[in-house]
Formats: sequence, C-alpha cells, structure tokens
Amino acid sequence: MDATSSSRPQTAIVDTQRNSDLVLLRGLIRSRYHWMLFPKQLQHYFPQQRLLLPELAGNGERYRERTPFSINAMMEDLRQQVYANSDPTPKILIAISMGAMIATEWARCHPQEIQQLHLINTSFGNLSLPWQRMQAPAFLALLSRLHSRTALEKGIVRWTINIQHSPALIRQWQSFAQQHPLSYRNALAQLIAASGYRGPRTAPVNDTWLYNSLGDRLVNSNCTRAIAECWQKPLHTHTSAGHDLPMDDGEWLAQRIFCNSVAQED
Repeated sequence: MDATSSSRPQTAIVDTQRNSDLVLLRGLIRSRYHWMLFPKQLQHYFPQQRLLLPELAGNGERYRERTPFSINAMMEDLRQQVYANSDPTPKILIAISMGAMIATEWARCHPQEIQQLHLINTSFGNLSLPWQRMQAPAFLALLSRLHSRTALEKGIVRWTINIQHSPALIRQWQSFAQQHPLSYRNALAQLIAASGYRGPRTAPVNDTWLYNSLGDRLVNSNCTRAIAECWQKPLHTHTSAGHDLPMDDGEWLAQRIFCNSVAQED
C-alpha cells in the first residue's frame, strides 16, 4: 500500500480491541523520548486507550543501568515494566526497528499477552543479509561519530529522518543525549543483540501488520518486506519517509494502525 493523503476519521471507535493498552517500543540506542509527537497523534485515534512507553535498560532515563545482551532478555525487562504498571489484559504492541524485534520475541514467547503486532522498519538475521539490515554508508557514518554524543545525534537525525528537520530538533536531541549519556557498553550490547536476532518463520500472533519506508537509508526496506512475505501478513509502504517513520509521517502511520485495528475488529 503506497502512502496517500487522507483525512482523519470523523469519529474514533473507542472500544477497539476492548480498550487494550497500546505499548510503544523504540529501537537501537533510542529512548521513549524519541517518539516525540507520535504518541499524541496515536492517542487521537485511540482516545479511550492507555499508551504505555516503557524504557529499555541503558537508554534514556535508565541510562545508568546495563542493557542485556539478548533480545529475549530485553523483552523480559520491558514486559515486567509494562505489567508492573498495567492490568494483565493482552496488549497492542507498536514497535520500530530493534523494538520490533523485541515485540516479535514477546509475542513468540507469550502470545496470550499480545492482542496485535504493528512492526515498523525492522529486520531479522535469518531473512535478510547483514548489509541490508544496516546499510554500509549509514553504518560507517554513524560509527565515525561515536566519539561525540552531539555528533552522533546529528548523524542519527541525518540518516533516519527524511523530512526537513530544524536545527532546533538536533539541539533538542543533543541536549537529551548529554543529560542521559549512552555508554559504549550499552550501545554495543544493543548492536550485538539486534544483529544476531533471528525471528520466527511464522507470525507469532494472527493480528499482525508491517510497515516500511521506501526512503529508509539505514535499513533496506526489503527487510521488512521479507518478513511480511514470509509471514504472509499485510505490508503498508510509505513512499518517501525514512527509517524513523513516526517522525517523518506520524499521522500517516497512526491512521493506518487505527484503520487496521478497526478492520480487524469488524
């Protein structure tokens, strides 16, 4: 499905999936802070449902903690955090990049806890080649900036966001990185875990959708397509957004997540 302009639904269906909580999972060396406006855009379509934004150990507000070295351990860390702050009802997982690997692992190990999966710009080691999962120009450019948090944040904005980004956004992300410094050890743990993750050959839950961006310069868009084809699940493609689809066109993404949820309930 190509990106097209469309208006918002006139009314939101407030009982979608019995008001399941929506859990948002971010990606490699990103914090829940980096969702920016997307939770508000999503909340417009799900006004009666709670949005939960857990933070992975080692990132953002939890920067002093140690990141686990496996996707499974990361999943259990986030899962415990979610259920410590919510009821035991099944959740709707909305996840990007490495976060989508964590969401997949959660659904694989605890399918009874997941109502829906919405996976954005992600990849599995058993379905895509290493140089597709992290494209060389972006990898080398970001690697060269690891010496400086301010330089790294500027590079992340450059390589993951395609829209016109303001110097103010870069300064904002740089300030956050200075106040919540990511350690080399935790960055390495996340990189090792993501690079080694091999996903299941079939969708772990039936209600699963995937979303990719043709303008993704960090991860080849065919990586998400490969998962959709292997699982035989719907794929929604944005024709111009970059890797950080929620930043580039959060309205487009929120609307499609909502429409898929409603269609499934009907």
